Amino acid sequence: MGNYSVPESIRQYKPKGTMVKRISNYYYVYEYSNYTDSNGKRHTKMGKAIGSIKEGIGFIPNSTFTCDSEISSLDFGEYAITMANSRKTLALLKECFNPQDAVTIYTVAMIHFIQGFTYLRDIRSYYDMSVLSIRYPSLKLGYGSLSKLYDALGRRQGNVIRMEEKLISACSHQMAIDGHVIGCESVMNDLAEKGYKFKKLGEAQMNLLMAYDVNTGIPLMSRIYEGASTDKVSIKDFLGQTELKDMLFIVDRGFYSVDNLNLFSSNGNAYIIPLGKNLNTCKAAVHSLEMHDRFMYQKGRKASVVEYKEEIINGYRVLTYRDLNESASEQENYLRHMSRGDKSYTNEGFQKAKYYMGVTVLQTSLENASPGEVYTLYKKRWTIETFYNYFKNKAGYNSLHAEDYYKTQGLAFVMLVSALIHQEMEAAVANIEGKNVSTCLLESRMVKAHKRHDNWIVCNCLKKQVELFKQLNTPLEVAMPLHT
Repeated sequence: MGNYSVPESIRQYKPKGTMVKRISNYYYVYEYSNYTDSNGKRHTKMGKAIGSIKEGIGFIPNSTFTCDSEISSLDFGEYAITMANSRKTLALLKECFNPQDAVTIYTVAMIHFIQGFTYLRDIRSYYDMSVLSIRYPSLKLGYGSLSKLYDALGRRQGNVIRMEEKLISACSHQMAIDGHVIGCESVMNDLAEKGYKFKKLGEAQMNLLMAYDVNTGIPLMSRIYEGASTDKVSIKDFLGQTELKDMLFIVDRGFYSVDNLNLFSSNGNAYIIPLGKNLNTCKAAVHSLEMHDRFMYQKGRKASVVEYKEEIINGYRVLTYRDLNESASEQENYLRHMSRGDKSYTNEGFQKAKYYMGVTVLQTSLENASPGEVYTLYKKRWTIETFYNYFKNKAGYNSLHAEDYYKTQGLAFVMLVSALIHQEMEAAVANIEGKNVSTCLLESRMVKAHKRHDNWIVCNCLKKQVELFKQLNTPLEVAMPLHT
């Protein structure tokens, strides 16, 4: 074989139609072909390297070469149950985008939902290895195509806003708004700046704002803002994306400003907001904590007695509450730290703090709602904290390497669609005893699809998995068309 020698112990592993070349005591395998030139002379041509041979082991292909490139096993279960139970999200996308873009956005968002945050370069691999490649063949999910899609979603937001408007028009008109800090490792992104969590994160940050229907659990809007911008500054632009009428905004103290109070109460809208302890209005409210009225607050099976008082302070309706169960729990926790000898917990500190434990001060523009109704509405806001727990701990949107403003805004929309899928799955799983979304995805993940005699079949189905698929209205078929 030319000016190099290859021992028989290596040649025996050589694939047909290839040649082996020895370089620095390693044996590399190359594509090899014969051809005849215009003079009738035969020549040999060496092609690209496709792998190597190790004595006693055999031929080892490169990552860019396989003897059989066809995938014959696919991830089925988690994708099948998600597709079967997120039809509303796909239908809504098709109302607002052209069919190809709608399916592409839906597919990418589903991969984010199932796998957690996924970089653009990895989307195609998950698609190829899953039943998505059978249900939605020929999607363009390479890095270049997805980069253009994210850029278009961030730069040409007409369809994005149209979809958010549809979500808002169908909502209960009780909206919670909150922010979530996302670390950003890239110094090239216009959104990445040092924010209030810089010391904790050790890197620049971006701020995600999301609106959420507190009654249905449906996310309504999302956008990412500069890391140095506070929520109370970003909210004006956020709410300006769509026209909002007759909406109740239930927000946290970080959105408090006089301008925002006017914004929240314009156009027939109203608000409920907790007051920070440094505000003069709050100081006036807690100057005296004598409360003579009370009601029972019920949440699920748990009930608590809540004391309250109502005042007009600086022209605003202010309600001060003390949840007796919360107060007792906080006092118990403080005393436990004291008994352990924790330095920051002292008897003097307890005597000073115990009157404020379990106390919440709310300001609202609602005129006709009773104090009990205002308190119950405010408590609904905490469902968004559970929702953000999904983003932080399940989906992994904590630190990104995003380098482009418009693509980052495109990602914000993908996150919204992923959250819509999550909400539909939550609703589907709600009536299955002892199950949640995570356990259903985990159990269904063991169900794979394999190609047998040119037909795709579902394998590895235990009785409990068959029952789970039945409860989630999911057919155990691979190549079935997906109707919307």
